[in-house]
Amino acid sequence: MTSIELLARLDHTLRKSIPALPAALGVQIFSRGRTAFAQRFANDTSIDARVFDRDVLSTYGTTLWDLTFRLPLMNAAGMFKSGEGYTVVANQGAGGYVAGTTTATPRAGNTKHGVQWPAVSYPRSHAASNWMGLPNKGHAAVARILAALPRVAGCPLGASVSADPGMEETLALQGLVDGMRAYAKAGVDYLEVNESCPNVPGHHDGPQIDDGLIRRLEFIAQHVLSTRTRRLPVVVKFSNDTAMEQIDDLVSIVIQLGYDGIILGNTSTQYAARRAMIDHAETRLYDHFTQTFGGGLSGRVLKSDSLALCIRAKQAAERCAPRQEFHVIRCGGVETLADVDASRANGIALNQWYTGYFDAFGMHGHDVYLRLFNSAATLSMSAR
Repeated sequence: MTSIELLARLDHTLRKSIPALPAALGVQIFSRGRTAFAQRFANDTSIDARVFDRDVLSTYGTTLWDLTFRLPLMNAAGMFKSGEGYTVVANQGAGGYVAGTTTATPRAGNTKHGVQWPAVSYPRSHAASNWMGLPNKGHAAVARILAALPRVAGCPLGASVSADPGMEETLALQGLVDGMRAYAKAGVDYLEVNESCPNVPGHHDGPQIDDGLIRRLEFIAQHVLSTRTRRLPVVVKFSNDTAMEQIDDLVSIVIQLGYDGIILGNTSTQYAARRAMIDHAETRLYDHFTQTFGGGLSGRVLKSDSLALCIRAKQAAERCAPRQEFHVIRCGGVETLADVDASRANGIALNQWYTGYFDAFGMHGHDVYLRLFNSAATLSMSAR
């Protein structure tokens, strides 16, 4: 067991005591500990590459846009903020990797009441909140980091991008496409356009398809999609709070503009609606965080909604472009093999996880993917 695995196991046991602390103290302790852990975790060089059963790889491996994903499960963009961690998750056996969302100019992220990058876990509810505010080093800096990474077969490398919140629109759009071009030059395998972050202004989290969103998507289509010199898939990521009745229109728009897929749904800001899904012992901490910081809610509380949104998007895509390669990716509440199987059964090609990942890592360490997927091989062999 490595030192980072030991820390994760201790945290997995001890974090259940945080809701019993004064709420402000609990948030401060968790936020500081999370930041320190994340830095050590992403740079853990002690891990050897895990070996998977052939039945697992043949059953779950998939090819999308001519890219081979050895497993249909990978990290969500919020996990790694500065292009770090690829070697760690690739050696664990992840099906892919995406760097944290970047902007044209570096961002320090959010700080409030002396807490930098506020976050907290609700372990009994298998959920979490964060109000980090897209801290990152900028498109150009992270593109240089990714360009230098040695690649692992079966684990495509992606990058997530966003227009700079608060920047004048013309400058923000140009900075966005310049960043996408920098990543293309760096040799990334695919790009995500993040329209889902609730912790900065200007992102699509409600039922309206606003004009700003359309302008961003059209500008990217004109200046990136139509000028690609190699097959570089670009997908658009929307919030878990996207209204079901808007899914058909969103899918139609992104397909018509030439995008290659859609991701649903990241986090939620529907605090009152989801409060009943929080364990009673954690509601005091939940109320404090959501009322003090707001932020995005993640984890098990989003499971059913993310699946329903993705099913609707898959159906819409089949109606709009039945012969075009367009994929739906699920993000939100994914934590078990049953979740992956539910996605596969509904034609959802790929899954991203975050809260569920760290919950599993606390129990299984670097064997997190091995334990999840090799259980499928064991069940398959026992059924023969």
